[in-house]
Amino acid sequence: MSVPEPALAVVTAAGSGTRLGCEGPKALVPVAGEPMVRRAVRLLALAGIAGVVVTAPEESLAAFRVAVEGIRDEAGAAIPVEVTAGSAFSRQASVARGLDALPDLAARAGAALDDATPVLVHDAARCLTPPDLVRHVVAVVRSGAGAVVPGLPVTDTLKQVGEGPVEGPLPVVGTPDRTRLRAVQTPQGFRWGVLRRAHRAARGRGGSESTAATDDASLVEALGLTVVMVPGDLMALKVTTRSDLLLAGLLASADDEGSGLGGK
Repeated sequence: MSVPEPALAVVTAAGSGTRLGCEGPKALVPVAGEPMVRRAVRLLALAGIAGVVVTAPEESLAAFRVAVEGIRDEAGAAIPVEVTAGSAFSRQASVARGLDALPDLAARAGAALDDATPVLVHDAARCLTPPDLVRHVVAVVRSGAGAVVPGLPVTDTLKQVGEGPVEGPLPVVGTPDRTRLRAVQTPQGFRWGVLRRAHRAARGRGGSESTAATDDASLVEALGLTVVMVPGDLMALKVTTRSDLLLAGLLASADDEGSGLGGK
């Protein structure tokens, strides 16, 4: 039986945390005593990811390198983690910088980086994502899918609104069928050849938040290629606001104590 090709990951952690109300980079804020970025990378390592590139604010690279030191996989072996400067322009541009660093990371990890190599893109703010979800996304990529996203059914009724004043009120112009909608999470998984091609084709969009993609799967969609969805996990919530941070802390504390909320 052949050994599965090692998977690699890019973790985006260049956000400022303005909406969180914190001083300094959001990804360094602790959740249950552990910086978000460290917790996110550690759970990827426990899921079998062979190496990780972290994109961080350029002025905080040293602090991020300290935060991710000595992360080990399930067998206790250290995995290579490369911290590189993200972009101030957009998340898309930050991911692109992380992808540029992948060949050197793959060499450090002793992993091949060919068109079929599974590569994940993950948000440090989703720092409670269970390893089981990570493994599932990687497995679907290995089965032949070019792009895989986890998602959860939408439980709220959604309204499409028209143009109007920033502070509202705004006219409602439609009510989408929520049974066909999903809230998308990370990690998103890709075959390396597909992800590289999608980012190269969209490079001109990344220079501004107004034109940049908000996730990597949409860049694959723009090529006309198929993206498949797998069930997400409630633990893969994104920490954006203070209330998110409080909830994440409670969930992380319960999971660290062995409640099993986040899977294995």
